[in-house]
Amino acid sequence: MKKVLLMFSGGKDTMLSACLLAESNYDVLLITYDNGAEKGLEISFENFLQLKRIYKNIHHLGIKDISRTWKQFLRPFLLGKLKTNLLPMEYFCITCRLSMYVHSTALAVSRRINYIAEGARRSQLFPEQHPSVLKRFRELAEYFDLEVLLPVYDMKSEEVKEELLMRNITPRIMEPYCIFSMPLYTYRISEGSLEELTRLLDEILMPKAKYLIGELIEKK
Repeated sequence: MKKVLLMFSGGKDTMLSACLLAESNYDVLLITYDNGAEKGLEISFENFLQLKRIYKNIHHLGIKDISRTWKQFLRPFLLGKLKTNLLPMEYFCITCRLSMYVHSTALAVSRRINYIAEGARRSQLFPEQHPSVLKRFRELAEYFDLEVLLPVYDMKSEEVKEELLMRNITPRIMEPYCIFSMPLYTYRISEGSLEELTRLLDEILMPKAKYLIGELIEKK
């Protein structure tokens, strides 16, 4: 059975991602990340238990603290050493997600897992889920001979809820959340911010991510 490491927040998107991967004959290993600003992470394990009652090939590896890695990306920005016109939330969200990829990649390599996955959806319009940004996340994984899977990327929110209900899984009204999360109903990334974001990824963030992954792999 192929193994996949799924970044699992415990929200409906990652819950359905776990279902779809399990039904596609993957051995699904869930990992929940704590960036130091997360609230309600205990919900992720409660929602895992809903999945475990149905799927024997879904397992939870626990909650992993990634705050130290995230701080390494944040420090130059917060100290004013990184010159950029990005909104603080744009930079926070992209580097948080990149920190998750850093740890997922290192963990997958150390455990000889060939696939990593996440619950990104195009319709949410968050910067870290934009196609041009995901392309760079994929390239980062491919550099370490891994493949990124996005099981729910082209689905709408209502479709995700319906698919879960069809499997007798009830999404909780409350989900884990970050205190720095984007204001979903008012925010839309501008073309200028997207260009700046991809520039930072290419010139600064991805090279640093590769270095940090190498460090983590050596420690493991």
